[in-house]
Parts: sequence; structure tokens; C-alpha cells
Amino acid sequence: MSSTFPFPRLKRMFIYASVSASLALPTSAWADDAKELLKKMSDFLAAQKAISFTYQSSLEAVTPDFEKLQFVSSGTANLTRPDKLRVTRTGGFADVDVSFDGSSLTVHGKNLDAYAKIDGKGSLDDLIDRMMTAGVEAPGADLLSSDVYDVLMTDVTEAKHISSAFVDGVECDYLAFRTPEIDWQIWIQAGSQPIPRRYVITSKHIVQAPQYTLEISDFKSGADVAAASYSIEIPAGAKTVDLSELQSLDELPAPADTGEVK
Repeated sequence: MSSTFPFPRLKRMFIYASVSASLALPTSAWADDAKELLKKMSDFLAAQKAISFTYQSSLEAVTPDFEKLQFVSSGTANLTRPDKLRVTRTGGFADVDVSFDGSSLTVHGKNLDAYAKIDGKGSLDDLIDRMMTAGVEAPGADLLSSDVYDVLMTDVTEAKHISSAFVDGVECDYLAFRTPEIDWQIWIQAGSQPIPRRYVITSKHIVQAPQYTLEISDFKSGADVAAASYSIEIPAGAKTVDLSELQSLDELPAPADTGEVK
């Protein structure tokens, strides 16, 4: 029988796995530096009264047959503090436009030709919590809060500044954090504008450790942010539903279909 490995890329992955097993990561002396860099990013974001960016997100799911699938979406985000947000997301299972204009939240499921509208004032933090409770989470919601540092550092037991890295050709500081339930990593642009460029969350106690990945590009702040409308134009034929009825807004297909996706 030939000793040639039938899948060169798989062979390379096995080699990488064996190398990573003995990888010497930075010592705990780096921990304070990682927290300091994260706090710098948090303070920078909180100081921006207006923010816009485009993004691509991917969410992994594991089927009952232990097949790992990756669902990819992309979209835009516009934020004006203290109380305005507009987010779009388009993927294989959802086409969503979400807006909060300071007095009401509108969620338009374009793929469903339906929308929900909720009246109520509040801060962006209040809005994000309300959206998460309703199952309509903004992409990278953790990065949109008024105090990103406190949100992200909840339950963190270990912090590392791994290395310098490049995302889309931009030099970044690569940080890794651990909690009892998840591990997460973030790549923060080096220099005077500590912008989050890449954010990865790993569910380490779920089989095959599925990940959520958010990649941010075309980040703008302040006067560089183009004027955005926080009012969604709803088509005349769209039906009004309760927010809880918009169950197809997720990046994933319905659970009953997950194992049958081809």
C-alpha cells in the first residue's frame, strides 16, 4: 500500500496540530498588556459619537452527524450615540434591516416580507439588551456597547497578548482571552486608532468547538461617517407581525433543517 497521504491539505493540518501542541505562547506577564490594549480600544470606541463599518460574519453549526457547517453573512452598521442604530445583514437564510431612531425599533425581514415595530426610548445599551432578549442580535453587539471593556472582560480568567498580526494588510495586536465557557480572540489595529478588525468567539464545551467570527472593514468615525437614515421604508405590501414571529432572521436555518443543508 502506498504511504502517500491522500489529502495533502489534511496532512498539513495534522502537521500544524502537532506543532501547535508544543507552541510556546507568551507568559502570564503579558496579561496586563492585553487588558491595557483592550481598554484603549474600548475608550476609543466610546469616545466616537458616530461610527460606521461594513462587516462579514460567519457562524458555525454542528449537525447531529457531527458535520461542521459555516454560515456566512455580510452587511453594514451605522451608530450615532446615544440612541441611534442602523444595521443590515444579508446571508443565505436572512435579509434583515434593523433600525432604532431613538423612539422606536423597526425590524424588517425582507426575505419574509414582514416587519415588526416596537415603541420605546432608551440608550443603545438598553436597545442591544432588548434585541438580544428578542433573539435579534446585532453583529458584534459586544463591540457596540458604551463600555466594551466591562462587557468583554466579564468572567475572563486569562488574558494574553499573543503577537503582532496583519488583518487585510493592517498591523494589529492579537489578543486572546479565556472564560469558563468560551474562549475569544480579538485583533485590534495598532497605532492611534485602536479599531477592532477581527473578533472570534469559540464555544469550547460544545462538540467540535464551533466559532463565531466577525471581520470589520471600512471603519469610519466622527466627521468621516456619511449621513445615515434611521428610518426604514417598509414596502406597502409587507405584513406587520410581532417581533417574536420573525423567527427566520437568524444567520442559521431553522434547527429542524440544519442537518439537511446541502
